[in-house]
Amino acid sequence: MHDFHLRRSYRLFAGAMLISALSLAAACGDQGGELKDATDRRRAEMANGDTTKEGAERDTGYSIPTFVGDTPAVSAAAAAKAKTDSVAKDSAKTAAVASAGDWTSGARDVQRPNVVATLRGLRVAQQNGFDRLVLDFGTGPASGWHVEYADGPVAQCGSGRVVRVAGDARLVVRLRTAQAHDDAGAPTVRQRDIPLTLPVMKQLVMTCDFEGDVEIVLGLDTRQPYRVMELQTPNRLVIDIKQP
Repeated sequence: MHDFHLRRSYRLFAGAMLISALSLAAACGDQGGELKDATDRRRAEMANGDTTKEGAERDTGYSIPTFVGDTPAVSAAAAAKAKTDSVAKDSAKTAAVASAGDWTSGARDVQRPNVVATLRGLRVAQQNGFDRLVLDFGTGPASGWHVEYADGPVAQCGSGRVVRVAGDARLVVRLRTAQAHDDAGAPTVRQRDIPLTLPVMKQLVMTCDFEGDVEIVLGLDTRQPYRVMELQTPNRLVIDIKQP
């Protein structure tokens, strides 16, 4: 008899709960479905580690930040969706160096023997028709520089050890009376070997930061014409390489 009354009480309680749920759904109308959909979407986002708003594009661009003292590598998928670099808005007409905007496959050189510069950041970007490397000096002066294709292997300064660089061509950027570290010896650009998957650029390697010389080697898919520009505010050295 005791079990009978318990079962009867449970059935009455369950029926009351069902009636309440149906009444709530009727009061909400379609909102119940919308709330469920939103909840399901949120759960799916959390499961995938995606906390972006619905419809918002996630930042998957290939960008090497500047002024942060580090240049992290990114995935190939991110590189394939390379963002346009902000310096694309700058014109060669505003460049502070003669020969800016002229495409060449030969050597380019600017000397500033009385300038000591600190490289503050690097970034690369894919543009419409060319790949771009930006060397950022911040508010400090830009150093003298020399840009030229290497005819043979490139070596690490000091040790002379040959450095393997991806691609069939190597464009060498040398900064004179410059450094990529602060006065205490801490690097201002920490990531110095970056694999790239841009149309032309395949790898960036810093092969020297010693006794006033900084050398950066770009491994390229093929040897292509390039141009060099100097831009200001902040002070930047920009190297564009034509895509095939």
